[in-house]
Amino acid sequence: MKRRAYLWPGVCLLLLSGCGIKLGYRHFAGPIVPDPGAGGGEYVVGDDRSITYLKDRLEVVLLPLTAEVLNRQFPGESSTAKGFRQPNPYAVARNPYTYGDWKPPGEEQAPERFTVFLLKVKNYAYPKVRIDPDNISILAPNGRRYQALSLSALVEYYWPYAVAYAGNSRSSFTGRRDLLNRTLYNRDFVFSGQEKEGYVVFPIIDRDVEEFEVVIGEMLLRFDYKGEPVEKVDVPYRFRREVYMAREPRTDLR
Repeated sequence: MKRRAYLWPGVCLLLLSGCGIKLGYRHFAGPIVPDPGAGGGEYVVGDDRSITYLKDRLEVVLLPLTAEVLNRQFPGESSTAKGFRQPNPYAVARNPYTYGDWKPPGEEQAPERFTVFLLKVKNYAYPKVRIDPDNISILAPNGRRYQALSLSALVEYYWPYAVAYAGNSRSSFTGRRDLLNRTLYNRDFVFSGQEKEGYVVFPIIDRDVEEFEVVIGEMLLRFDYKGEPVEKVDVPYRFRREVYMAREPRTDLR
């Protein structure tokens, strides 16, 4: 019986190797970029990995953002005060979109906290247009669907970490909530001659999703005399990313 027990770990290793499992390897995903066929027609692909939808003189831009970019956008909220040891990723910097400068032990970088896009609208074509972020979603060919997270959903995400709702925990919670309130894209009208931008936040995309569409549903373009919409359009944006297995993330993809 003892001899069989000693042989069992070796048998397991052989079985795993036969199934194509690489021991010590993990799943990683590269940055989100426009699909090679995303340009043309009403769409323009930018050098910054953005995709712009054009209709007359209306421009609707969608730009994927990495954690590094989001940390640079909010440097004061993305770093932990020097001299303090903060092992808890929920107790460090107040950037609500990332883990700030926190890194898991033994890792060079933190995982993505959310999937974040910057949405920009430039309206020089219509009296007013409106995009409701509740109507924005990510659709994958394998049937997965990811709905944009509302302000209330993100506040609820951070609520459990406002320990006793007092002191530093309360300050971190209110700081994140206020930053979300200022920077998330809202559903207000964009009137003629105006420009507007804000973040659209999704849950982390599953590791088996390599290509997907971000769909802005029911963008309202024209209204009747009663203010009821009479023209609306769904706008899909095609993105992809490289999914791979390795011992460490590839720096050449960032």
